[in-house]
Amino acid sequence: MPTPEILCAGMVLVDVLVEGVEAMPASGETGRVAGVSLATGGDAINEAIALAKLGNRVGLIGLVGDDTQGRLILDRCAAAGVSTEGLVRDPGLPTSTSIVLIDKTGERSFLSPRDGSITAFGPEHVDLDLIRPGLRALSIGSLFTSARFDREALAPLLRKAKSVGAITIADMVMDQDGYGLDGLVDAWPYLDYVAPSELEAELFTGLTDPAAIAADFRRRGVRNVILKRGTKGATAFIGEAEVSAPAFEVTAVDTTGAGDNFVAGVVHGLVHGLPIADTLRFASAVAALSVQAVGAGAGLSDLAQVEAFLADKEAAAVPQ
Repeated sequence: MPTPEILCAGMVLVDVLVEGVEAMPASGETGRVAGVSLATGGDAINEAIALAKLGNRVGLIGLVGDDTQGRLILDRCAAAGVSTEGLVRDPGLPTSTSIVLIDKTGERSFLSPRDGSITAFGPEHVDLDLIRPGLRALSIGSLFTSARFDREALAPLLRKAKSVGAITIADMVMDQDGYGLDGLVDAWPYLDYVAPSELEAELFTGLTDPAAIAADFRRRGVRNVILKRGTKGATAFIGEAEVSAPAFEVTAVDTTGAGDNFVAGVVHGLVHGLPIADTLRFASAVAALSVQAVGAGAGLSDLAQVEAFLADKEAAAVPQ
């Protein structure tokens, strides 16, 4: 497999997707749902597969068990063209597996184990030799998914990526371990972009004004901030500029991985030199397409699909 030009590091798991959940059955009863299926999940692998669909050479850094779920992940990566040179298999660990409950609107809730490959992921599972000249981007998916990775492996990994000229970007999830933004003080100066959801950013910083949120991240050393704002689209703070893009209205079947696919779109745009406004619009299109099938990003097919979607939106916006 060709050497990756983009690496995605972090959460890798299997999702058990339960479609059409209307209510939880009472104790001892059986509930009926629209469907149950297996899919890969987790921020890092969602981003990696989306980037591969968009035509990029991508590799994955993470940890799985040597079990049925771990083999499923390896098979899905091989089918997508994602390099697993950096994916460590530990026979002593179960691969983290989540139950994803999807309601009729496409919104989802999760049930996840307390322990497993995600929480065990640490510096001993990260091979810094994978960071080689020619790497164009390193995407962390996501901060606050593994305390040991964040506290011990993140800063050296980002520092090595910057040393070879790669763009560095990180998504975020809610902090389950309580170390917060101050716990990543060594990592922030090596991040070119951070891309939290607006709600995550508000909870982490205690601020509600987007510009103030961006300023808070910048004082920590992050260069640029991109806020994912749901139906309000996205807003980027790049240098002194503030750039926004609206969300595209689509019928959502499953919103699992929408944010990860958005970040993949951002990484693609940055790597391929798109202006930031075009990058945000492209990423919004990737996210909009990703939610139109069941499974994290299953609605996304390839770059041609995204380009056609954008062309249709532009044509519709032109007065007739």
